[in-house]
Amino acid sequence: MIIKTYQSEAVLKILQQGRTYHAHRNLRLQAAYQGLIHLLGLHCEAPVFGYLRGHKGCTNGKISGSILLTLKVPADCVWLTEYSVWADYMYCVLHYASQNYTHLLPNEEFTARQFHDLQIQLKTQRSPSNYQVPQAILEKIKPEWLVSYIDCRRLPPLRRFLLKLLHR
Repeated sequence: MIIKTYQSEAVLKILQQGRTYHAHRNLRLQAAYQGLIHLLGLHCEAPVFGYLRGHKGCTNGKISGSILLTLKVPADCVWLTEYSVWADYMYCVLHYASQNYTHLLPNEEFTARQFHDLQIQLKTQRSPSNYQVPQAILEKIKPEWLVSYIDCRRLPPLRRFLLKLLHR
């Protein structure tokens, strides 16, 4: 599968040195990430997020340093989620979930049933065509998966806009 992901220059250097990149925990989002890792059965400290080539991306790369990596990843190393479902799940976990991120505390915004449905939707793997905005999730990035990269920080604004528009 061809995966696009925005990463920092440090991640690119790790890959260029022939080393595997493993994402590190984000303390603010740790509960949501640990919940996702648990739901998908991942073996990592934190997931790596990307999107499928030819599909709408989930981010513009501003947060991660704006190096757009193109990866060729074996299908059995890619998990897919619906981006909006992940966003709702993350919101629930960060605002309403119990300490172990599996149960929802009473609130007026999400019911326990809605939270359970989000968990089921995240776990259920489907064909890429069955997602509106498929989000690719990886446990790591191996150096041999790197096909190419674009340093978006050095692009003029118009070129960056065209890249997002045409270079899915």
